[in-house]
Amino acid sequence: MKKKFSMILLALLLFVSMMPAAMARTLTFWDVNENHWAYDAINDMAQRGIISGYSDGSFRPNDPVTRAEFAKIMIAAAGVKLTNPDNLKQTFEDVNRNHWAFPYVELAKPYLTGYQNGNIYTYKPNDNAVREDIAVALVRLLKYDTTKTADLSLLNNFKDRDDISPNLRPFIATAVKNNLISGYNDQTFRPQATLTRAEAASLIYRTKFDDEVKIVFPPDTTTPPEPKTYTITDNFKDSKLTNWDLNNATGTWKRDDGSMTASSNDKDLNHYLLPLKWDKFLNAKLYDFEINVKPDGTNGYGGLYFNGDNNGADVVFVTQDSVELRHMTKATKSSTSLIKSIDFKSIDYKLKADNKIRVVIIGKALYLYINNKEIYKNTNYNITGSNLGLYINRAASDNIKKQATWLEDFSFKYTK
Repeated sequence: MKKKFSMILLALLLFVSMMPAAMARTLTFWDVNENHWAYDAINDMAQRGIISGYSDGSFRPNDPVTRAEFAKIMIAAAGVKLTNPDNLKQTFEDVNRNHWAFPYVELAKPYLTGYQNGNIYTYKPNDNAVREDIAVALVRLLKYDTTKTADLSLLNNFKDRDDISPNLRPFIATAVKNNLISGYNDQTFRPQATLTRAEAASLIYRTKFDDEVKIVFPPDTTTPPEPKTYTITDNFKDSKLTNWDLNNATGTWKRDDGSMTASSNDKDLNHYLLPLKWDKFLNAKLYDFEINVKPDGTNGYGGLYFNGDNNGADVVFVTQDSVELRHMTKATKSSTSLIKSIDFKSIDYKLKADNKIRVVIIGKALYLYINNKEIYKNTNYNITGSNLGLYINRAASDNIKKQATWLEDFSFKYTK
């Protein structure tokens, strides 16, 4: 019996000893469980060797990242190969050749920020990296063109815009415009807020690796076609309204010198929709459409509809107090299902003469804007329909001669 047990034990030991190292251990950290908001990003970045844990098996997701550590992370994220430090010229007075981070800082310099005082440059390697640092790094890492004038007006959406370092503002505006990084619900950007290890892993993962797909080798060696972007704009000066499918519209749509509105004598009709004519490419990589809502004696109730199919459509419109994102099933059914209501008080906004509603869909992510200010984001939005167009609720224009909500300056672009 003892001999049989010894043979079994020996077999088990041999099996374990032959296991590859990757099978014998796991990159899951004991302080980052599956419910952690950055679980996928942290484990993915660890598997790639971009960010690592500690000898006790922890990751310490809430610990700050020093600027020296951030340089090492960016080297791995950018895929830069380390070279002999003797071949590198020292740039920063406070990171000499004896500093452990010297090669990382010098090689990651194109992605980093530094400090200048006259002819002296410092890096401050022991300071904590902050949010504006990673915004610059992401813009550089993804090679966005910063030679063009950045739209600095985007920074006006943040109460603490003056806290952004002046020389970094074009990079922050570019990062915000391209959804690489966003602000907080209290309309702050917090550029000097310390960057945590979890935040660093998540931001790099989301911007650089989240869109990759698994393939079967050998891959197609032919050059894939460049993505094409199509644009449709309408100032409603064309009396024939050639961009619009009038035959399938609900309600009676009226054009008046660059503006559109709708009404109906049918008391059972509650939602007026004017479909856009386009090729309805459901799998587009990006949808971006906008309309200017102009209340004339009304409380709004005009905007856009999208995600339309046989089961209805999602509608986004302004009211006197909010921006409403809802799902309607039938044009004759007054009730709608609430998806999201953004109270104007929460975003420091009031209904104006011009209210530009913009909807951006990138993959599964939905972004809503009003007058170029992001007010809502959903990174897992279910897109099932391709019909879209103009929307007016019956409440906007019961008597079009006395009051109406007008829609102006429509624009739509999509990339496939």
